Amino acid sequence: MSRVNFTQLWSKDQEVTRVQSHIQKTFAPLLELPFADGVLRSDLSIGTADTEIEHKLGRAYEGWLVVGLKTNAVIYESATANTNKNSVIILKASTSATANIFFF
Repeated sequence: MSRVNFTQLWSKDQEVTRVQSHIQKTFAPLLELPFADGVLRSDLSIGTADTEIEHKLGRAYEGWLVVGLKTNAVIYESATANTNKNSVIILKASTSATANIFFF
């Protein structure tokens, strides 16, 4: 079952229905990728101490990517136990940083 909905419009025209079915089968593997159901968060402030960031996925995160960084810093997941992965991630940075992060 794909994470992202693919809405197939049913038609009396069998050719249209067949084309849609083929499109759905073609894109289904892509829609199953974790990236297909991600959230981009912009201008996040991350400090050198544990910084809780709401990822806004509505589920536990599988991973994250820094897609924009306004400071020369390394951002990494804290070793602190995260008991609330369904809503937050705990990040740290080598120096205070502002970043855009894609969560999936």
